[in-house]
Amino acid sequence: SYALANPDVAVSLSHDGRETFATTGQGDLQEAVLSVYGREVAQSMIPVEGDGLPDGPLDTVTGLVSHPETTRAGREYLSTYVNGRYVRAKTAHDAVVDAYGTQIAPDRYPFAVLFLDVPAGDVDVNVHPRKMEVRWIKQDAMKRQVQTAVEDALQREGILRSSAPRGRSAPD
Repeated sequence: SYALANPDVAVSLSHDGRETFATTGQGDLQEAVLSVYGREVAQSMIPVEGDGLPDGPLDTVTGLVSHPETTRAGREYLSTYVNGRYVRAKTAHDAVVDAYGTQIAPDRYPFAVLFLDVPAGDVDVNVHPRKMEVRWIKQDAMKRQVQTAVEDALQREGILRSSAPRGRSAPD
């Protein structure tokens, strides 16, 4: 989680004198995903830019989510960072999964590395002794913002269709 949170910092882990894990530290999130999860996952990642979010507590939502064909059976690959700090954010995880709709099976979960930027007063970080969980002041609005950001990213890639009503093909 630290390597994904800080793609601009080189991280390495050695065991018995042998390097078992390393990131380049070149500032590229996709490259950090490659080091952490491997080539298949890194190649399937879609950028989330969080433009045009609905009203809510979040200033921005950015990061990467996986193509619907790249999933796992557990939620542990949904990484959320609030103001740069890794947290377990069930509501944000639910929003990511909801954004995929029927594109993934109910027992499968996508990969996600999402950065949620929020003013300090809109989130309570004193919920968990290790600061691993947060409580949102406007939880429903935050969930809507994350879901919208992920849906928009998937629509840009042509994975999801817009739910906007179709117009008439010819004027009256």
